[in-house]
Formats: sequence, structure tokens, C-alpha cells
Amino acid sequence: MIGFKGIEFPPDFEGNVQKAFATRQNALDAKCIALMEDYVPIAQPRFRNRGKMSKSHKQEKPGVIINTEPRARREYYINKGHSGPMRGKRWLDRMKADHLEELMKTAKEGK
Repeated sequence: MIGFKGIEFPPDFEGNVQKAFATRQNALDAKCIALMEDYVPIAQPRFRNRGKMSKSHKQEKPGVIINTEPRARREYYINKGHSGPMRGKRWLDRMKADHLEELMKTAKEGK
């Protein structure tokens, strides 16, 4: 454990740190949602919800992004990727791998 004897923090230090973290987390969540849209599979033309799943991501709480489409969980794990070269299963993992530098920059700057 580190002792901070003799160091005094300003009274609003904790609030400022939490506010800065929340700003950066919200910016990162928004960036992830925007980038994921190109990776989410699009249903075949015969389905009513064609294209809806790629626009159904939302931030449930800071750091937690969910997809509100009923079939999203199934598609995340077993989709064959027939709807385009970037689209297919495990879209969050593939998006993070492709855009890691951009996501790190967003987390660092909070924009």
C-alpha cells in the first residue's frame, strides 16, 4: 500500500477525476457504436428487419454497449458473414482489432 502522508489534494479532486473519466468513457462508447455499424451482419433481403441490427446498438450504462435486436446474441456467435467482407460474427472483437489505435486516441483525448 502506498502512503500519501504530507500530500494534500484539492477538495474537488475526486469529482474532477470522475468527471474526466465519464467524459472519456462516453466518447469511447460513442466511437465504438459508430465503428461497429460496418461490422454487424445485415439480414438477408427476405427478412423484415434488414439492416436494423447494425443500427440497434446503444449504451446501456458507461462501458456497456448492448444490441437491442432479439437475434443479435445468436448472430454474434454463429453468423457466417454472407452479407459483406467486414460483416460477420464477433463484430466487436474484429472492430477493436482493426481500429485499436483510433480507439486508444479517443480514450486518451475524450473526443
